[in-house]
Amino acid sequence: MILKKTTALFFITLFLFNLFGYRFVFTYMQQKVSDQLEVKLDKSLYSDADLIELKVPMNLPYQTNWSAYQRYNGEIEMDGIMYKYVKRKVSNDTLYLMCIPNTKKMTLETAKNDFFKMSNDLTQNNNSKKSDNSKTISFKILQGEYDQYSFALHTVNPYENNMNSWPAVDSESLISSPHVSPEQPPDQLGA
Repeated sequence: MILKKTTALFFITLFLFNLFGYRFVFTYMQQKVSDQLEVKLDKSLYSDADLIELKVPMNLPYQTNWSAYQRYNGEIEMDGIMYKYVKRKVSNDTLYLMCIPNTKKMTLETAKNDFFKMSNDLTQNNNSKKSDNSKTISFKILQGEYDQYSFALHTVNPYENNMNSWPAVDSESLISSPHVSPEQPPDQLGA
């Protein structure tokens, strides 16, 4: 009896770790790596040759120019590469950010993604005997029909051309919409 309860508790714990636990572990490891990098950056233990400069235009009135860079914390992801801010400076109408690639955090991110794919059986095996066609058919059945009109979102900027002009409505697009009937509305019943 105790063995059954212990085994059940073990499998429930393993299942919950598979659902949520590894995410917490990888998040903790990424935070620890980021903190270690930040300590190195605070102590200036980096090479200026490794820094990458980002220029951000600023449109602020009465902005003062900075004579030197200031230490700055933060991070950004560009083109799949994570960068950690090292220092910043404002000159004329431009913000200059000096960044360093956070390679250890990127390595942990790819390891997390690979673990997720393997644990949820998302890898594609060429040796698999199951046909992929059955998976796509079942996905199409669950997906349902796509209604392009219910997902359409059109915005109009009233300040674009003229305040008093309204955008032209294309009558053909109104007729082709399934939500608008081209027929005459019913007559009102006499009161």
